Amino acid sequence: MTLSSAVVMTAAGSPDVLQERIVEIPAPAPGQVLLKVNAAGFNPIDTKIRAGIAPVVPNEGVLGCDVCGEVIALGDGVTTFSSGDRVFGFVGGVKGKWGSLSEYMLADVSLLAKAPESLSDAQCAVLPLVTITAAEALRRLSPEIGSELLVLGASGAVGRMAVQIARSMGVNVTGTAGSAERCADVSALGAAAIQHDDVDARVAAGQSFARVLDTFGGPSLQRALVAAAVGGQVATINARGVHELGMAHSKALSLHAVFVMIPLLTGSGHERHQAITQELAQKMASGEWQPLPVEEFELSAAAVAEVHRRYEAGQLPHKAVFVRR
Repeated sequence: MTLSSAVVMTAAGSPDVLQERIVEIPAPAPGQVLLKVNAAGFNPIDTKIRAGIAPVVPNEGVLGCDVCGEVIALGDGVTTFSSGDRVFGFVGGVKGKWGSLSEYMLADVSLLAKAPESLSDAQCAVLPLVTITAAEALRRLSPEIGSELLVLGASGAVGRMAVQIARSMGVNVTGTAGSAERCADVSALGAAAIQHDDVDARVAAGQSFARVLDTFGGPSLQRALVAAAVGGQVATINARGVHELGMAHSKALSLHAVFVMIPLLTGSGHERHQAITQELAQKMASGEWQPLPVEEFELSAAAVAEVHRRYEAGQLPHKAVFVRR
């Protein structure tokens, strides 16, 4: 057993329920490793779990899906990693798992990869979940070399990774952003960048897209359905809420809802997540893919609560990451 300081949700509610506690972490079971957490990435799902919207509270209430850390101890049968290895992955923060907002955590080796040396702990810790989300959406859409893809929200974390993955597949990408500055960021990744409202003008002029990836949900999903071509495909990472699907019916669209928590919740599908994380490490190490802009915070209850409040107020422009100082 290892005693670990951690940020835990003491109940479902506002960010005020986030408190610092000492938790008892068992020895790693077969197929697990004990990690010393160097950095823990923030993801929007954390706020939904904290608020009780997503009822999948992790072990001891410790949130945090993404981690970059050092292997401290090995469970029986673990041969893929050694003590001292620096690893990263989308490994927990949901029911039945330990979260990364902690000094130490347990993680399944089937969800980890060795971290690229060229990236800092903070850069590594914000990448796994969003990259897996983007990769899974593209797997569903199955774009071919030379085909056209529209990414709504291409300047966000999932969008940036989707653009880079699609470009490495030889796909021609049009990506939307909310400002000229954000459009410049999207262009730098190899996409044709346009502002969100320009999609409506293009559709009015007769343009449509065989494949559309929506990274927002809500009104953006409706925009995706309008922009999709007859017989086209739409993937969304947020299908929650009430939507008018008449457009999907009238154009015979295929709609893909992407929810990458399922392998962690069910235990099935770890291999695909790990393969994506391993490819992510390789692409980052080679420089083919670029890391995300990050904003670093101390790993403390006060800082985590601040990030939750800022996100819910729409005031978190970059990926947030919590680091031990």
